[in-house]
Amino acid sequence: MTPPPPSGLPDPVTLFCCLAPPGYYRRPLFSERELFCGPDCPTVEDGDGFSSLNTPFGEYDLPAVVARLPAHQRPELIVVKADATRRNLPRGLDRLPGTKLLLVGDTHHFASPLRTLLSYGAMEDFDAVMLDHTRQHAHLFLEAGFDRVYWIPAVDYGLRRRDIPADPPIPLTFVGQIGTFHPWRRHVLDRLTAAGLPLLGMRGEPERAADVYAASQVTLNVSLNGDLNLRVFEALGAGGFLLTDALSPEAGLERCFTPGRHLVTYRSPDELVDLARHYLDHPDQAMAIRRAGQAHLLEFHSPQVKRAQFFAAVFDDRVDPALEVRGERRGLAPRPARSLGFRRRLAAYEALQRLQLTASRLTVHAGGDADGFAADLRLMAQDLPRVDFAAPGDAAGPVALPLPPSAERVRDDAVTLLPWPDRAGTDRRMSRLPGASVLCPTVSAQDHAAAAAHLAGWGFVPTEPGGILFQCADALRYAGRSLSDPVPAEALDPDLRRARLAALEPMLRTAEQMAGVARLAARFGETALAERFLLRAVGLDRQQPDALAGLARLCAAGGRPVEAAIYLNEARRAARFAGIADPAPDLDAGAVAAAAGSHPSLERYHALFRQATAPSTGRPRRILVVTNLFPPQEFGGYGRKLWEFSAELIRRGHTVKVLTADMPALARPGMAGTEDIEGHVDRSLTLYGYWKDGRAFIHDDRAHCAALIRANIRRVLETARDFRADACLVGNLDMLATEFLDPLTRQIGVPVLHCLGNQHPGYAPEAAPRSPLYRAGPASGWVAERLAAGGYGLPATVIHPGARVDYFHRAAMPATDRLRIAFASLFVNYKGPQTLVNALGILHREGIDFDCTFAGEAPDADLAARCRDFVERQGMAGKVHFSGFLDRRGLSGLFARCNVLVFPSVFQEPFGISQVEAMAAGLTVIGSGTGGSGEVLRDGVDGLLFKAEDHEALAGCLRRLIGDRAGWLRMALSGRDRARDFTVARSVDRIEAVFEELIARKR
Repeated sequence: MTPPPPSGLPDPVTLFCCLAPPGYYRRPLFSERELFCGPDCPTVEDGDGFSSLNTPFGEYDLPAVVARLPAHQRPELIVVKADATRRNLPRGLDRLPGTKLLLVGDTHHFASPLRTLLSYGAMEDFDAVMLDHTRQHAHLFLEAGFDRVYWIPAVDYGLRRRDIPADPPIPLTFVGQIGTFHPWRRHVLDRLTAAGLPLLGMRGEPERAADVYAASQVTLNVSLNGDLNLRVFEALGAGGFLLTDALSPEAGLERCFTPGRHLVTYRSPDELVDLARHYLDHPDQAMAIRRAGQAHLLEFHSPQVKRAQFFAAVFDDRVDPALEVRGERRGLAPRPARSLGFRRRLAAYEALQRLQLTASRLTVHAGGDADGFAADLRLMAQDLPRVDFAAPGDAAGPVALPLPPSAERVRDDAVTLLPWPDRAGTDRRMSRLPGASVLCPTVSAQDHAAAAAHLAGWGFVPTEPGGILFQCADALRYAGRSLSDPVPAEALDPDLRRARLAALEPMLRTAEQMAGVARLAARFGETALAERFLLRAVGLDRQQPDALAGLARLCAAGGRPVEAAIYLNEARRAARFAGIADPAPDLDAGAVAAAAGSHPSLERYHALFRQATAPSTGRPRRILVVTNLFPPQEFGGYGRKLWEFSAELIRRGHTVKVLTADMPALARPGMAGTEDIEGHVDRSLTLYGYWKDGRAFIHDDRAHCAALIRANIRRVLETARDFRADACLVGNLDMLATEFLDPLTRQIGVPVLHCLGNQHPGYAPEAAPRSPLYRAGPASGWVAERLAAGGYGLPATVIHPGARVDYFHRAAMPATDRLRIAFASLFVNYKGPQTLVNALGILHREGIDFDCTFAGEAPDADLAARCRDFVERQGMAGKVHFSGFLDRRGLSGLFARCNVLVFPSVFQEPFGISQVEAMAAGLTVIGSGTGGSGEVLRDGVDGLLFKAEDHEALAGCLRRLIGDRAGWLRMALSGRDRARDFTVARSVDRIEAVFEELIARKR
């Protein structure tokens, strides 16, 4: 050992293996000849040696680190600061000379903090163990067999002294973290804010924090979990007046400072409010305390004093009597750190410590205690200030449901010690849990596996692998088991049973869970609760056959036959969608309908599903349909429109032949319904181009394109003659041909209705057909206006694309508990998905709950990738889903689970059929209203409109819905009625009328 420096303190070459960068610590910390190493340390050379060395995270070989040092820097003292993060665990200390000290870091939070540090300390065989802010845990190191255990409070803090101002300008401050690990701290500070006190919370570097302490009339401190933290020393050193929480005697606060003289302590948030008000109103009293506190710290807790205390303990085994901890065994006999009994009790203590983080008061219910486990645990837990043990025999009143602790909310809680392996006793306690958690100490891995399996039947799982703390992971399972398991003499009373069922509601997220609870309620005769849960299930998914059938039964039994008839029909529709058996074979549809009679609302409902069996004009016709694409080969929605029209014409008794191209690459598998009319389809036309990444391309060989056009014209005219067509319904002719329109009407005399999906019919104004047998059928009034403005001068009849309202309609309205948003269009820039993604980012940052599904192909792969990346970076991956293309069945299922459709199109939409389909399903549509799409929605009546590409306005519309749920429901109901104006049947009525008019003109 080298001679001591003039100060009289030892000055060994010291290697500090630390948990923070060197700049965080005061200098010198332990010695004038010290260097730092650790995962957060940079490697810095200093003259003929190093001032710091970087090491790997976690475990690393310390002799290899020391080997890099020059001879004069080989350590005589090694100090290792470690905690449960396991970020800094140097190994191989036994291969190095000198004194080795374990400086214990945080042991009052994290997973298995004490077990981690005790195991590490035992493996490395340290000469001594020192604690700096968790004195209450010193006894555990002693009981684990460590001989030399010391407590030097705040041994490594940094003094930043400030002069005390005569009139501090800031009333009330808290400097520090208020994050995931600090729920109790948030709870306390929120209480101050709610009381109207001028609390200023901030974070800052140590120098800035010291300035704030000095400038504050009152500085607050809230320990993380009953620990004597560094803020006490830092605030007093800077001359602050400190209001800090009272700790257990074992924590050592009152061994360092006298409350009321050096600082002030509080024992509850309410007391803190009163004290803060008092000292803000009495600054002279606060000033006297802050001066005494700073003077006391400078005399008894200065860095020089800490160094002296440190070396006296480490090298001479001498400690101030006020700092002595070696009598802190709490009556527990020493045990090896790895012994099973010790580790079981330690695991239980750590569980209580963890639960205290989120508890304003934690009560332990132990019941009988045959092996003394609870008694030992009580001794160990006496340093946890918010933990109480219920007296033996105290009844633990059961709660509605064991809700696990939440970092978002602090509450009174309770934990139950189970008498495992007594299964019957365990089940009795489980059925009447007074709180959220249970402790199940086991004696072997096999025993733990058996206990875990048994508790899984109650819906409980361990909080860590092999752990003894269990919490509820499946409230539905717990409710079912607790309501049905007890023997009759111990059965739960009806009020508690009802409360347990009702308490499930806010916890359930899916329709299946809601329906499961409804079955449980029905089993116990709780009809009102069963109906409530069934309505919630249907609100979350309107295609839930079992839930709909359950509502039909309840309505039939309750004398509500009209509702019963509608729910029964909806249940059977949903079953057909799902391809499953009748969910209500016990209900006679005829009897239910007879009981309902001819109620107007029932008649209006049934009118949606009545299919025409004859032409509305009274005469069947032979109708040729010509279009470039036809489902299941599809790009966009043109072909789907012609498919719907063709299918409806066939249902009405017309003879239909569809002439189209064959583009197998565009086939969309699973497009339900297309196979029903495939026998009417001739795919013998050939396109002279193709689509790629959402864009159209024409073949390079112009002569070949011209030959294909001629062949297509010839094929259309031949088919019209051979089919003996009475009329021709024409769709999109892109990359097909338009030149057949004139000869078809003039030479063959076939009337043509040309359904135009946009303002570009495929020919120039001067080439427009002028035959009196040609009629344009624009998809909207806007398209008709654009054609007129473009100089086409065509006679026109608006033919809306038409929606299968009968297919998408849902009698039940969606739940409005949270935003469940759908986007149903191509994932390309002009359809505006990026606008919706940006709006979702705003809602997410505001903490608004939502779920969003983007349904549609992504021809623009780059745009899709950018949107996905944005979603990931914003932390929205759990809320935003990309389903890809959905056929009509899939889209119907999506709409049955959503309550909003966003239609954010950027370009001038010809119409926007998905808006009508969503409205029919009860969704509220929020659209940009571009082009013809604006003719569907009436702003504030059927839905909401916003300016295209304005994502902030879109976010405002979504925010408006959840701010006015009654208005949201009114718009959704109005939209569902509005959808009836745009049915396929109404469009086909117009088509038939136009054909009859043109056929009459031909004659």
